[in-house]
Amino acid sequence: MRKLKYAVIGVGGVGKSHLNAAMDLEEYEIVAVADVNEEFGKMAAEQYKAKWYKDYNKMLEKEELDVVSICTPHFLHSKMSIDTLNAGVNVLVEKPMAIRISEADEMINVAKKNSVTLGVVFQHRFDPEVRYSRNIVANEELGELYYTSLFYGCYRTQPYYRTASWRGTWKYEGGGVLINQAIHYIDSFQWIIGVRPRRLVSLIDTLLHEIEVEDVASVSIEYENGVKGFIYISSYYYPGKEAIEIQGNKGILKIENGNINVITYSPSLRDSIFDFSDGKWGRPPETSKKEIILEEPRFKGHKAVLYDFARAIIEEREPMVSGEEGRKSVEIVNAIIMSGVTGRFVSFPIDVQEYDNVYNKLVEARKIIREGV
Repeated sequence: MRKLKYAVIGVGGVGKSHLNAAMDLEEYEIVAVADVNEEFGKMAAEQYKAKWYKDYNKMLEKEELDVVSICTPHFLHSKMSIDTLNAGVNVLVEKPMAIRISEADEMINVAKKNSVTLGVVFQHRFDPEVRYSRNIVANEELGELYYTSLFYGCYRTQPYYRTASWRGTWKYEGGGVLINQAIHYIDSFQWIIGVRPRRLVSLIDTLLHEIEVEDVASVSIEYENGVKGFIYISSYYYPGKEAIEIQGNKGILKIENGNINVITYSPSLRDSIFDFSDGKWGRPPETSKKEIILEEPRFKGHKAVLYDFARAIIEEREPMVSGEEGRKSVEIVNAIIMSGVTGRFVSFPIDVQEYDNVYNKLVEARKIIREGV
């Protein structure tokens, strides 16, 4: 099997996880790294027996590459991806794929124009509980959906935002807890549900950090099938919690901190609500806990993402998270921010130009501004 010639742009942080994963996979041959930080770049080049470039464009010119992982700060994702795609190289970009939906669309179009593959890193899609939940909903084991919720609370101190000048800024990070930490769970949430949002309305604020961007968001959301739900996100929730709930006519699915439970109803909710056999108040459904057997995946985390991306190129198929798939969470994040700023409902698909205008005002103001309130 011919190995894919592989390089990473940005090796000071998550880029190391990409390199470690590629080193363990027979599909890849690490040939180069690019980083403006000479110390980081040379150290990574020595460790992975690769060539270091300070300028990633020179790397693209001189090396015959099959795959490049882009692991730089958010504001560089779009430009670096487009440059690499235009060089005819397949791109695997870290989340978020872009700060704005307009940038994501350009990346997708450039990939199509050059007939190369664009993939986005959302490693939680490979978690067994997430994949199981996706199948439960897709197979209609919960029946008709009625309710969804996502609660994501993490804890970030003020010194965290001082670790890099781009953190906590509209111009360079593109948002706060929504686009950085929570976007992983927003992606899993919307993927499990499998239904496109119709509209949402949100409140966003900065309550406990000295940063430009939001550290809390509360969202009411409606989907195309009429299902209602909510999303709550915070970067000051201690000790941390990730919880997804999806309720249908036949049962309810709950994922909390990696643990999954499915409770089934007998009879269905609709039948029990209209059951008058037990007096005027009726009778609620009986519940039972479904036995769940999760299949352990061959690979986890970044190794699962890189393996899937390599096989997608070799087998000439779409990766698990294509550019179009990665775009979905960016659109939801943009919609939440736009609603929080304007004080209005935002419908899907969102108005790309309107969000660009909102975003540009946020960059200029360097804080959350609220129009219409």
